[in-house]
Amino acid sequence: MAVALAERLREERDRFVGFAFSNADVLLELDDNSKVLWAGGAVKSLLGVDNKALTGRPLAALLAPTDAILLKAALRELHPGQRRRDLSLTLLSASERSAGERSAGERSAGGRSVGEKPESGNAASDERQMVTVSINRSLKEGKPHFFLTLSLASARAAAPGGMLRRDRATGLAEAVEFTYATTHAVQEARKAGKSACLTLLEICGSEDLNRLMGQERAEALLAEIGAQLKLHAIDNESAAKLGDGRFGVTHLESDDPATIVDAINRVGDTFHLDPATLHVTGRTVALGSNSLADDDVESILSYMVDKFSREGIANFDAGSAEQYLKRMTAEILSRVVAMRDIIHERRIILHYQPIVHLLDRSVHHYEVLLRFQDGRSPFEDVLFAEQVNIIHELDLAVTLGAITRIQLAEKHKQGLGLAVNMSARSLLNDTFLNMFEELALSMGKARRQLIIEITESAKLEDLPKAARAVERLRGAGHLVCLDDFGAGAASLPYLQQLQVDYVKIDGAYIRSITDSLRERAIVQGVLTTCRALKIKTVAEMVEKEDQHISLTDLGVDLGQGWLYGRPAAEIPVATGFGSTTRPGKRQGVKEQWS
Repeated sequence: MAVALAERLREERDRFVGFAFSNADVLLELDDNSKVLWAGGAVKSLLGVDNKALTGRPLAALLAPTDAILLKAALRELHPGQRRRDLSLTLLSASERSAGERSAGERSAGGRSVGEKPESGNAASDERQMVTVSINRSLKEGKPHFFLTLSLASARAAAPGGMLRRDRATGLAEAVEFTYATTHAVQEARKAGKSACLTLLEICGSEDLNRLMGQERAEALLAEIGAQLKLHAIDNESAAKLGDGRFGVTHLESDDPATIVDAINRVGDTFHLDPATLHVTGRTVALGSNSLADDDVESILSYMVDKFSREGIANFDAGSAEQYLKRMTAEILSRVVAMRDIIHERRIILHYQPIVHLLDRSVHHYEVLLRFQDGRSPFEDVLFAEQVNIIHELDLAVTLGAITRIQLAEKHKQGLGLAVNMSARSLLNDTFLNMFEELALSMGKARRQLIIEITESAKLEDLPKAARAVERLRGAGHLVCLDDFGAGAASLPYLQQLQVDYVKIDGAYIRSITDSLRERAIVQGVLTTCRALKIKTVAEMVEKEDQHISLTDLGVDLGQGWLYGRPAAEIPVATGFGSTTRPGKRQGVKEQWS
């Protein structure tokens, strides 16, 4: 009796020490399997279950899968008496937890569901939420106990982590978000008087891992590697997957990059992969110089991430950010000069792809597509032009070519509608809009035949200004189309604030529309919204007859894709805007666009 009482008092003492000075919504004590031994605080409100129901359950079961692995890895890494602060974890939504409980209940009760249904409160909303977790391992040797404090992340704290696009297997951020998170981490390190480094890592690719281990075990390995990179990152968000077998992690300069390589090799050991097979290679770049402005840091990071993602680690040198700034500046200047030579010497070629009425496949208008004389794809050059802010020059060159082609058709009494792409950066550039206006004035009434497609390769960061620009274009007679709708998280806010005439549904949804009820439902939702707003719809990347039938049945207005015609340097005579658009009938401009 006395022994049991003494043991209980020791447990209470350890718990008191473990939670000393804590300021959190929930306090938890876990064993080494993440099972909850004791719970206190606003458990019901934050986690959706009461203290009694939570006790004895693994906390990992309430977390997103990759974050469950991250929690277990964090527990394993702590030695007696050590702490880890500010670990960001994502809670499953109420419906996800309920589904998990039903599945577990059916397995354990022969089909009868067990477990408690979440009630109202923060965790009961059907959204994943971010929590900030701090962990303190007890001093007890042998079977360790862990004392956790959980706090609901503030809106400001949740935004960078909760809204990041993540790789499914590793839970790591993607390249664009990684650049943002790393820039923020470097700034915060500087404020604390510390220096940061970027370490880029490469391991054998997924094809080799799948061959050696099978896909399921390979994905489990990558999830464990992702957890280790998060644990070594400054804020566990500044770690990313940057390509097949390519990763980046931003850490403090005081942390030896060799420990990150060792951690990955230890993960490999648990999967019976020796270091030679996993073949971890790393390069580290110091980012800590106070001589670099924040904009410089972001530009250098974008440059390095892009270079590493494309070329891998073989040609990547370790060094300092200043060295990469010099190298980047030289490369950018060289590319800018080359790009401007191409633009001003008119070494670009315009191709035209038809966009048709789905009901009868008659041509509605053509999209103008950029090609280079040397046959290169323009994709990388367009992205580069946006990054260095010369995209407006390229957009103007394409616009001038389109205007010339429309005027040529006018001379031959042929109505022709052409759609030109306008980068989001160009749309927000007042100088570009003024120059565009001067070019379009030469068209007279035919300017209505020049359609503007706003591309989302660069994000529209100032929507009110963009709305004014769109209003200006439409007021001058141009129809405006929002391109690649659904490809980015910002599409609905765009539609909320921009008065457009057409929405082009991203091809990723069209490819699977006949096979996936999910994709079909998403397209149906877009159509319902657009009809309510009196916006016409265009489906891109239509390549198969069954896709055409599905889109026609759904009520999509227009279609574009190889099924109707590939891009070509010439436009067929007597087709296009204002020409014969339906069998046996000729329409004027006003009627065609109604």
